[in-house]
Amino acid sequence: MKKIAVLSNVIPDVWLEGQGITLVREAECSQHEPVTLRAGMCGYLAFLPALLADVDGVVLTTTCDQMRRAAEWLDADDRVFLFNYPSTLHQECLIDAEKARLKGWVAQLKLRSNLQHERDARVCDTRTHGQQDIRQVADHGRIAIGVIGGHFCGERQAVENFFAQRGVQLALWGCEGGESVGDVAQRPNDAFYEHLKTLVTQRHLAGLIVVRTTWCDLWRLACVRLHEVLDVPVLEWVMDGQSHGQPFPDSTSRTRLEAFCELLQAQCQEAP
Repeated sequence: MKKIAVLSNVIPDVWLEGQGITLVREAECSQHEPVTLRAGMCGYLAFLPALLADVDGVVLTTTCDQMRRAAEWLDADDRVFLFNYPSTLHQECLIDAEKARLKGWVAQLKLRSNLQHERDARVCDTRTHGQQDIRQVADHGRIAIGVIGGHFCGERQAVENFFAQRGVQLALWGCEGGESVGDVAQRPNDAFYEHLKTLVTQRHLAGLIVVRTTWCDLWRLACVRLHEVLDVPVLEWVMDGQSHGQPFPDSTSRTRLEAFCELLQAQCQEAP
């Protein structure tokens, strides 16, 4: 069974059902060694060559400028598919055409590849896992926060452990590969902000962290807007990846995240 990494939540699992493939939604940065990048390229791209060596194919989308660059930079058209996702509404015909092109690419990939790996045939759907975690957070009644953003250059479990040690639980993991929180690249993207407002209310989130890399303008602008539309504290966390094997978090991240936890705890104590 072929293993294909799909690195965007705008492409749901259902589009690839029945194709006889195993889906990977995250690059597992902590398990791969990064390569050196050119200036202007985000840290997440540094892990893609190792990911490509570990799977049979990678699917990227044009909703992220960095992923668009990665498709060209990886220079492996037979194993890297760039899905041209329209940024405006009511483009169903274009999406259907791209879905058909993606399906054909998967079929050709299966025919071309002679790699014989022993793979775990279980499709990994991290969004379902995230929803199960949410129920546990609600049951424990602890301070709940959400983490959203683009591709995460780190290990999710390390982040969960970091907050758990400070009495804070992740009730929403909305980075790429996690639970879908809407399409931030869509124009207009009012539905994205309305959906997030609903999630904050439904999940009883006390705060929201927006993860981005230095070159991610989409999430940089979204963070500014979220400060305006949400009634909870919003923290911008710029994370370009860490040196391979470096413990999480680095000193700068630790200071910001700990201060955020202290803010939420103080607000919780002041609440009636």
